[in-house]
Amino acid sequence: GWLSSPFLLFFLFYYLRGEIGGAFGNLTAGLRRGQSFRRNLEASAINPHDAEAQYQLGLIYQQRRQFTEAIRRFQNAIAIDPRETDAHFQLGRIARDQGRLKDALGHFQTVVNQDERHCQSEILRELGALYIEARQYQYALDELLKYEEKRPYDAEGLFYHGQALEGLGKPTEAREVYERAVEAANQAPQYLRRAAGKWSRLARKQTRKLTK
Repeated sequence: GWLSSPFLLFFLFYYLRGEIGGAFGNLTAGLRRGQSFRRNLEASAINPHDAEAQYQLGLIYQQRRQFTEAIRRFQNAIAIDPRETDAHFQLGRIARDQGRLKDALGHFQTVVNQDERHCQSEILRELGALYIEARQYQYALDELLKYEEKRPYDAEGLFYHGQALEGLGKPTEAREVYERAVEAANQAPQYLRRAAGKWSRLARKQTRKLTK
């Protein structure tokens, strides 16, 4: 009798709805990605001069970590339309992740020339991160300060800002900025909390290192 109790059914639904909803959400998201991939593949086959279809396919390959094919698709998009800013941006990000800093700088500079406000000015943050990897800390700081004027509560940008200050031999200022990065991550909207958490952890680690 207790198995058919409406109270038991209610509690089961209440406690399992998150897991069921998450699994259903992952399934539907996967189906949508598959449908989007097929649509763009068909569009690129029907019209090989469709820059947007090439770009969207590049994004899908990038998400699948098939970077060789992603690069090819982004390059196709640029060949069709040199002002395909999004494709330059993604090519720059892939090149930076692969350690091809000169190539990354070329793509990022093109993005800045075409639209400095691209992707909510994230191009400035990407340039800052690139200059940090190249150990050009003053250039990095210049770009990150411009980015911070536009988006002062971005934990990732603040973390890079701290790294630039460390590279310039300013540990006290760097520690203060790392603390701001942690605070920004804690105050991030719920849907951004997970992504911001990565930068919070890194900032805490650097703060502990600087206080020893």
